[in-house]
Amino acid sequence: MSEVLEEDALLSAGELAELDRLRRHLALRTATDGQGSRMSRRRGQSPEFVDHRQYAPGDDLRRLDWNVLARSEQTVIKRYRAEEEAAVRVAVDVSASMGMGTPSKLELARKVAAAIGYVALAEGERAQIATMGLRGVEIGVPKRGKGQWGAIRDRLRRVSADEATASLSLAPESSVAELLKRAGRPGILVLITDALAPDGDVESWPRAIGRARSSGHDVRVVQILSPEDLDPPWDGDLELVDAESGGTVDVTFDARAREAYARRLEALVTSLREGCRRAKAAYARARSDEAVVPVVRRLAGGGID
Repeated sequence: MSEVLEEDALLSAGELAELDRLRRHLALRTATDGQGSRMSRRRGQSPEFVDHRQYAPGDDLRRLDWNVLARSEQTVIKRYRAEEEAAVRVAVDVSASMGMGTPSKLELARKVAAAIGYVALAEGERAQIATMGLRGVEIGVPKRGKGQWGAIRDRLRRVSADEATASLSLAPESSVAELLKRAGRPGILVLITDALAPDGDVESWPRAIGRARSSGHDVRVVQILSPEDLDPPWDGDLELVDAESGGTVDVTFDARAREAYARRLEALVTSLREGCRRAKAAYARARSDEAVVPVVRRLAGGGID
């Protein structure tokens, strides 16, 4: 455990211990085809038994271990390893706006990604980290087993936000399409983003999420906004710099401008939440100054914040 105490450890020893206590109640499992029905295996072969886990509502009762139930009155599910295994994939938006805020949105995004990766590894699942930004989609090699936690952590330590540029910005639909193309078999797909739309298209992320869900992935979305996003500390005549394009605009941030900003932000959040609801994707909203474990707990619950 000493290795997680060094500088920039992402998760503290206490947070890892809390995740260990929570993980058997967190529904981060990829033993199905993405629709909750059956496992994939090659013709003529039986799936390999791995271990048991606690029964959770919605589990296939055909996989309940009746022998264990008869002996100990414990409701546990048999877990198998499919021949073509899925993974818990965590994709972090690294566009320039994610580097903004105090603390930055990317700081919490890295912690959430690390926490999900840790839980997946501890549960015997494969975990895979990806980033989406101006450099395109960068997707790491899948890892399995708690011994690979250091590799996941180190991968996320190196994640940084893009520099602002006037010519390019993150295109959610094409980025997610590329991620799906390279992902392979559907599994759990966690998208971590502020969902800010430089071009004003508040439906771009909902369309991308719908595409991922229609491809068979169990999609979970974490929207991270900074305190400054939610309550801008601005007043008077200002020159604002666009975090994505680097462009500037002169504004008078008075009561009317504050109301207009609040309406646009609410439209963005509502669009994303409703898009997740339509796609039957889980959604959790978080502040960048929030603790990581409650965010993971809400996300793993599978509902809409």
